[in-house]
Amino acid sequence: MSEDRGGSARHSPPTDRVVAVVDLLAALGSPATAADLADTLELSRSTVGAILGSLQAHGWVSRLPDLRYVLGPALLVTADRVRAALQGPTDVMGLLDGLAARVGCGAALSLVDSGQLVFIAVTRGLGHIPAGVEVGLRLPLHAPGGAAVVAYADDPVQRDWIDSAAAGQRDQLRRGLEQIAEHGFAVWGADVADLHRIDVLGRVVAHLSTNATNQQLREDVQALMAETGGRLHTAAALDSADSLPISYLAAPVFDHDGKALWELQIGPLRASVTRAERRRYIDELGSAARTLGSLLSPGSR
Repeated sequence: MSEDRGGSARHSPPTDRVVAVVDLLAALGSPATAADLADTLELSRSTVGAILGSLQAHGWVSRLPDLRYVLGPALLVTADRVRAALQGPTDVMGLLDGLAARVGCGAALSLVDSGQLVFIAVTRGLGHIPAGVEVGLRLPLHAPGGAAVVAYADDPVQRDWIDSAAAGQRDQLRRGLEQIAEHGFAVWGADVADLHRIDVLGRVVAHLSTNATNQQLREDVQALMAETGGRLHTAAALDSADSLPISYLAAPVFDHDGKALWELQIGPLRASVTRAERRRYIDELGSAARTLGSLLSPGSR
């Protein structure tokens, strides 16, 4: 996993503006004028005009006869290459769908890299996935998100991740990373109220995605969704005979060098899960994570 030992990645404001224009056009899903894009992003119209001119020259946007812009055909080629690189030589979605069918809830695969958690595959149609959790969703790598991968990262990455949480939670998170590294999975619990909040926040994200009027607000709500996932269950609690609330489970997926790069998640979002059910979730999750490691890293062990 790539890391920024200084605590935050260096940014290029001009590049950020180009990405913002492309992201906004994608989120709108309909043609937009340069003026509309500039006003929404709070950029000067000359800046947006120059960005659109360059994007059009490379085929990343197309200008319609009425002078409105849409995403261009060159992005299809780029998207296909990215999809092939992320999904590997075999259909990862087929494996995720099979996992979801066996455990009876939604599943997702995230890439953890460069200080971000990026969803690259999400099941639909089986189990409940909160609205707004979709392929391409990017979240900052802040606790507790990405814990199953961070547990195997080096010390600077772990320190930055722990420091992103409130001071009162840091000792618990530090112990949680040690537990994940020892057992190979994480099980998060949330009470009934939190499970409802996750659903409500997801619908807010979906609404913001449709309207695309405030990207920062969308990112803030997405981060709040991650924080609402609940608390990490201890190994002792998982081994107890008590039924426990579970929001989601996560396991690392390793590449052929034994490096944790991806996080596989399933989301029961249930207020009461028995010990036998927990064990089945954990076994199925671990088996799928090992298979994904071989699919995403040809020639692995």
